[in-house]
This record gives sequence, structure tokens and C-alpha cells, in this order.
Amino acid sequence: MTKMGIRGVFAVMAMSALAMTAASQTQSQPALQSVANVRLEWKPRDIENGHTHVDLRLVNTGQTPLEMRGWSLYLTSISGTEPSRLEDSAAITEVIGPLFRLRPQSGLPLLAPGASTTFKLDYGEAMILTDKAPTGPYIVYDDAPSKAVPVADYQVYSLNETLTPQDIYAQNEAITVVGSADFPPVFPSPLSYTYASGALSLRHGVHVEATSNLAPEAAFARHMFGTHVSPHGVPVRLSVGAVRGQTSAEAYHLDITPKGVRITGASAAGVYYGLQSLRDILSLGGDTLKAVQITDAPRFGYRGLMMDVARNFQTREKVFEVIDLMARYKLNTLHLHLTDDEGWRLEIPQLPELTSVGARRGVCEPGTCLPPAYGSGPDVNNPHGSGYFTVSDYIEILKYAHARHIEVIPEIEMPGHARAAIMAMAERSRRLRALGDPHADDYRLDDPGDASVYHSAQGFSDNVINPALPSTYRFVDAVIAELVALHRQAGVPLQTLHIGGDELADGAWEGSPLAKAAMASLPHADTGALWDHYYSQVIAKLASYGVKAAGWEELGERKARGANGGTQMAINPRFKGQVGNLFVWNNLGGSEDLAYRLANAGYDIVLSPATNLYFDMAYARDSHEYGHNWAAYTDLDAVFGFNPLHMVGTQSEGMTQLDTAGKTHLSGLEATLFSETVRDPQRIDYMLMPRLLALAERAWAPEPAWARTTDPASADILKAADWSSFANRVGKQILPSLDADMPDLAYRLPPPGLHRDGDRILVNSQLPGLTLRYTTDGHLPDATSPQVTGPIIEKGLITVAAFSRTGRSGRASSLTNP
Repeated sequence: MTKMGIRGVFAVMAMSALAMTAASQTQSQPALQSVANVRLEWKPRDIENGHTHVDLRLVNTGQTPLEMRGWSLYLTSISGTEPSRLEDSAAITEVIGPLFRLRPQSGLPLLAPGASTTFKLDYGEAMILTDKAPTGPYIVYDDAPSKAVPVADYQVYSLNETLTPQDIYAQNEAITVVGSADFPPVFPSPLSYTYASGALSLRHGVHVEATSNLAPEAAFARHMFGTHVSPHGVPVRLSVGAVRGQTSAEAYHLDITPKGVRITGASAAGVYYGLQSLRDILSLGGDTLKAVQITDAPRFGYRGLMMDVARNFQTREKVFEVIDLMARYKLNTLHLHLTDDEGWRLEIPQLPELTSVGARRGVCEPGTCLPPAYGSGPDVNNPHGSGYFTVSDYIEILKYAHARHIEVIPEIEMPGHARAAIMAMAERSRRLRALGDPHADDYRLDDPGDASVYHSAQGFSDNVINPALPSTYRFVDAVIAELVALHRQAGVPLQTLHIGGDELADGAWEGSPLAKAAMASLPHADTGALWDHYYSQVIAKLASYGVKAAGWEELGERKARGANGGTQMAINPRFKGQVGNLFVWNNLGGSEDLAYRLANAGYDIVLSPATNLYFDMAYARDSHEYGHNWAAYTDLDAVFGFNPLHMVGTQSEGMTQLDTAGKTHLSGLEATLFSETVRDPQRIDYMLMPRLLALAERAWAPEPAWARTTDPASADILKAADWSSFANRVGKQILPSLDADMPDLAYRLPPPGLHRDGDRILVNSQLPGLTLRYTTDGHLPDATSPQVTGPIIEKGLITVAAFSRTGRSGRASSLTNP
């Protein structure tokens, strides 16, 4: 899933300093110093041998001296920092997960008004992206341990490593201009289409005809035509029936003639996709439609998006917007990542602590919330650190998705990535014990005697559910039962539950007396056997409800001791045939063929490779881009160029190829958006779009010619032409259509490329068709700036930016024309 690799030995320090009630936030400030009079600056100095050296500068902006003792500074950092003593100035320690604490050492002099002090930090990676910088800083005073105050004046500087305008220009040169007349009539590219003579006039409106079982699709069609709907207009006939030559239930045939429109779908879903294609044709404008016949069906049955609302929460309305985008481009599965270490985001009425504790982040009294993470800061009212879907919210999401032929697959992470649930159930146990309730431990997920020592990829040492506890299975049953009931209430039966299964940290369970006793009773007395036992129970429980289990790739692997004493992963045949899809994210060094090995072994798989389909990766090696880079930089062309049957690196010596039987186990593709760096809802738009378009093309459209060609030179030529066509379609047709229908969608507008050619500046764009505007004085262009229509011959600092049809601009590029 997410490999951030926070380093260092876990240390819990001054946890009482995290204590605060919501009411205490309104109390008066400690007299020591007002945080409003402190400025914090995080500024990288250099990168050396893979380490980034950073100055953390603290400035006293107040009128009185600042005592450099009696307080601690807390920050959350997805990259961590090297826990250490910072010379004689301060000590920095890892508190829990991404939360770190910096405490000035005793003996430091007072900091005079206007003066500053600098702490030297060390990070064990190249901190190119500013999103890697710490977020959400706050201070806790020793004499007021129940209070935390945010550092409002916080400035993050970058190394200003960017792709130059010349670099961007050179990349864009591979894209040739393609006329709109050469585009397929609909998106994603259809299986086949044929233009016929004549055209359909819409001047007198349309009337929609459909059988009662297509009432939702008929309503969607009327919405599409809007004011053109008329009882006397030309017919738009919708029906379910066989689509010649196609076996997919999502296939459709669209026929536009001078007499009307007919859409025949192999199912209601097929009719719906035919209507989405008709909308594409309508978006070209005008009252006349060319006569055309389109026969279409998806390449893959599974076309999905994973949306993480656990790390940073998003509202029901934002989920609706994402569903609308998915439906528009014929994606059919929303994998909703509802739980993780940092948050539980679904109301389970039987277990209220899951949301009263597990859905709240901030600085609070022990047992009432989780610690800050990923920029949510100390305020428990932060809408992204805290929040959850109520029962009614979730039911509405299910209904909204179902009406658009999208299946929602909820994910409940287990046994790792489960700290939110573990802490919530521990608090439930504590509260009920205090009341003398004999059932206080009925849903407890941890063994109080567990002395296991482990450190997860995200820095947790207490995030793994214990499979030796009967209460663990009682908890799992309660959650499954509630999910089944919610789906039933929505009229959308639960088909699949994603049960996680990834990143179980080495060392988990090994120090638990209960787990060791359970292992002793198994055929192989090790954690791998305990893993098998746990998931056998969970999968059987799901089956008893008629629900299929799915999980991350590790569900099909088994951790075992290697020859060198460490652990290694091997294909585990235990659950073959017992689970649905395994979602394979790891295609990094040495694991490029993991998905193929699982498929060849008989597991159904969904490809979610981190280097191509993780949309939380930054677009480019550029300090100004958002996101992660632990797997790759993933620009639009990396998604478009993904070849599911021949993934990059699998042609290397010793790598497994996807065999004939294995191909039958390839269910489809899924893009993944984890949310460690995604708080602002507009950031979701930026990270998804336009990359989601490339995913849709790969998941729906037929296999491209370049992917079938065995001659590398010919394949490169075909791929370049296909990439040019796609980039032109996005810039000239798809994004303008989105601007009209979803004007608030903040998709990414790529920075233009610039190149000085003699005494003129040449300009190009990754997406031909976008409006480019420029200035000559270095100021940023706006909607009134001159439009780029050719080489720029004016002198000065030429600054160019791309603009949407709504007047929104992207990041600018500048180059001097002396």
C-alpha cells in the first residue's frame, strides 16, 4: 500500500503533554509565551549521500524574551526525521506514527525579541517535494500540559528543484498536433465505430422511450438533454438486449440515424455506458449529430479507484463528486478505504467508540482521540483529521454509486494498519471495566501482556490486531454484520469486503503470550501459521454472510523465515479459490512480476502498480508538485503508457511472464489515492485529473496496437502516435467538456514548455488545445493577458501559463528573451 519508511526507534515521551479536553481549548493562554508571537521556518540546506540537511528556525516575534525551556514543539512528518540529540540545543524523538517531538535542552539562553535560534535536522532521504516537510506544528507547555497551541506562522521552503521550462518543452516535443476530426467519437476509445451518411437534427427536441426496468437510465437521458426534451421530438430508445459479438454484460450498441437514437445494452449498465458515450457526442455542440454506429465493451471487467478517507477525511459530498467523475469515464468500482491506523471513518452503532475515539484526531485527554497526523494539527475539530460517515451518509453513498452502476467495496484494514480500532476498543474496555461491566473485554483487539517489539512502515508499534483473542473475531463479526445490514438498507447487497492484509510488521505477535500459545497449537508454530489461521476465520465468517473477501497482495503471500534469519515472502496457496481479487501494488525492485506470479498461481488479481497507478505520487520531480515519490514520479504519460500484460521490468532475466491461464485471472485495473498529503478537497481533483482519464482508457479501451506489437521500433512509433492523439483529445475535447459540466473541478493544468530559438520564445503544452497566456514583465498571466498564438518575439521575462475555459490557471513557466 504505502511505503513511507519512517525510521528510528519508537519512543513514547511526555504523553501527558498530549492531554487536553475540547473545553480546555477555550481557557486562557499560559503566561510563559503566546504562540502567536513565534514564527517557525523549515528550510532545507542541501542533500548529501541521500540525506537532507534542514534548518528549523524559530523566531521570537513578540515583545518579551522567550524562555527556551518548559515547552515542546510537535510536528507530523510523513518522512520522519532521524531521532537524535541535536547537538546541545534540542532532542527530537518519535512519539507515535508520523508525530515527532522537539524539546529544547536545558541551559539555552533566553531568546530576545526579534532573535532566532536554529535547530539542525537530518532526514534519511532526498526531500525534493515540499509535501515531505513536517506539517501541523504546535507547542505544548510543561506548566499547562492540557493545552496545545498551533504555530500559525509556519513557513516551508523548498530546494527549488524543478523541471526547467526547456526540459518541459523537450518532453512535450514528442506530442504532435492532431485534428479533432481524427478523434474517436467517444471516450474512452470504443471497440468499433462507423460513420454513416446523414445526420440527426435535434432542433425539435427529443423524447426518451424506455421500459420500466430502465427508469433510472431514462431519467439520466432526460437530464442529459435538458431543455431539448419534448414529447414531439425525435426518439431516443433505450433497451436491454444482446449486443452482437459481445459477451460482456456492460456492452452496448449506439446507433444514431437521421430518424433518432437507439441504445441497446447487454444490461442496464450497458445502456448507461451507451448514454455516457452519447453525452460525449452531445458535448461536441450543435443541434446536429452525425450518423454513427458504435459497438463497445470494456477490456476489463474491473475498473476501479481506491479513495482513502482514513488518513485525511473527506465529506460525503466530495465522494459524490468522485463517483460522478468515475461514472463519466465508465469506471465501475469505488474501493473505499475506510479505516487505518490514523482513523476509523464509518459509524458502527454497536461499537460507538470506533467513531467517538477512532474518528477523532488531535490533542485531547487520553483515550478520547488519536494523536495528530498528516497536517491535521492539535484541534480535534479539524475536518480532515476528525470526521466519519454516519449510517445515513454511508447508505446515501451506496445509493448514489449504485444509481451510476458503481459498486462500492468497503475496506476494513486488518490485522495491521488497525491502530484506530485497537485504541477505540481498548478505551471501550477501560470505560466498561470502570463501570464493573463483565463484558468489558468482549471486543478487545490487543493482548495487554503483549511484549512484541515491532515498527510498522508508518512508525507504529501497537497497530496489529491480535488473532489469538476470541474477542477479535467477535469484533470482526460485529463489523461485518453492520456492513451487511447497511448495504441491505441501501438496497445494494454487500458483495465484497476488502479486508486489508498488508504490511504486517516483523515482530508482531512474537511477544504475546496469547499469540504464542495459539501458535503452539498450529501445525507450524510461527506467525505465518497464525496469519493463515486468522484469515481462515475471517474469510469463513464473510462466507457465512454470502460475502466474498478481497485484500492486498500480501493476503496471497506467506511470511516465513529466510536462510539468513530474516523474513521473506512466498506465494501462499492457502486462500486460492477462497478469496476474490488480490490488489497488487508492489512492482518495485525485485517484485516487478509479483502480480503475474500470483495470477499464474491461480489468484484473481487487480493491478494497482505503485509506479503507474498510485495517484498520490507526484506528477514530476519538482518541488512545487504535490504528493509522494517513494515509488516514482507519475506523470500522465506514465499512466497512459502502462501495459497490463507486459509491465515494465517483467521482461528482465529471471522474471515470471503472465501465462495463458494467468491472463484469465487478471480482473482489471485500479488507481489508488492514499491521502497522507491530501487534505484540501481540491487537491483530490488535482491528483486524480487528468490521470484518471488515462486509467479509464487503459481499463476500458481495446488493447492498443503498440502493446501487441513485438517489434520494439514499430511499437515505439505506434505508441508515440497514440500518446499524441490522447493528449490532444484531453486538451481539446475532454477538459473543455468538464469545464462546462463541472466548472469547479480543479484538475491539473500542466506548466507549459518554453524554448528560446534565436530571438523568439517557442511555447508548447503537454495538452494541446489549452489556452496559453503570457506576460513579458515577469508577472503571472491572468485571464486578460495576451494569448500565445505562435512564437513570442517580445523581449523580457516571458511568463506563460495554461488556462481552463473557466479562467482558472495552472503553474507558470518563465524564460528570458534578452
